[in-house]
Amino acid sequence: MTGLAIGLVLLSAVLHAAWNFLNKGSRDRWAFFLGQGTATLALYAPVLVWLWPRLTLDPRGCGWAAASAVTHAGYAFYLLKAYDAGDLSVAYPLSRTAPALLAVWDMTMTRGQLTAGGFVGALLAGVGALTLQVPALRSRGVRAVMGDHVTRYALITALFIAVFTVIDKQGVARMHPFLFLYLTGIGETSLMVLLVGRSGPARVARELRRNARAVIFVAVIGPFSYLLILWALITAPASYVLGLRQSSIVFGVLLGHFLLGEGETRYRLAGAAIIACGSALIAAAG
Repeated sequence: MTGLAIGLVLLSAVLHAAWNFLNKGSRDRWAFFLGQGTATLALYAPVLVWLWPRLTLDPRGCGWAAASAVTHAGYAFYLLKAYDAGDLSVAYPLSRTAPALLAVWDMTMTRGQLTAGGFVGALLAGVGALTLQVPALRSRGVRAVMGDHVTRYALITALFIAVFTVIDKQGVARMHPFLFLYLTGIGETSLMVLLVGRSGPARVARELRRNARAVIFVAVIGPFSYLLILWALITAPASYVLGLRQSSIVFGVLLGHFLLGEGETRYRLAGAAIIACGSALIAAAG
């Protein structure tokens, strides 16, 4: 990975942890997410209009955007369910175990694009995320922990992240990253409207009355953080980009402990440190 790509991914990691913290701390996380998605489309519409003369709608790119929207909606659905079921400093790191899945993908499907160092780094990211669950594993056992809603939902979220990262790499190869992201956002937000149901508008209105600043802030930084990832995906393997972005887990664990009062910080920080080491190895190997 180039220095520019590494910088983009690390900035994205900080912004990603911030918006997840704000969503977890909201009263109605589903309304918060739907509100931020709607606000994003409105706030970034002038940028789309300004860029439109220089953009090209590629039919295959549109197909990848549609597939991305479906997988992003699945990601949002299970991430929010994980946040409803457990702590940020458990749900967020477990949902970021996708590098191990992408390492296997790159090794089997891209014919050697992933180096040995990159593979080890991606696996370290996954091992670090699992380290966060050590206290629960000791006290309750593997079966009970794996049966927890927070564990199950977070790991399903990781699967969606791995899938949409591969899809998005294909999409940005055929379409400008901003246009691809905007089309994906339209599809994802539309699907979330269906998932939230008829009560959605009223719930969003209540959340905006309580939390408008946070919703607008996330509406701006959320898509921008992922736009940075899309730019990085143009020049770097998906496993490297996603692996390095796992440094966001360090920030997520710290925010959960210091601002949300979550416990068991020793193992959670140890897991975050392992993830950081794996992320550094991925960056160096790529």
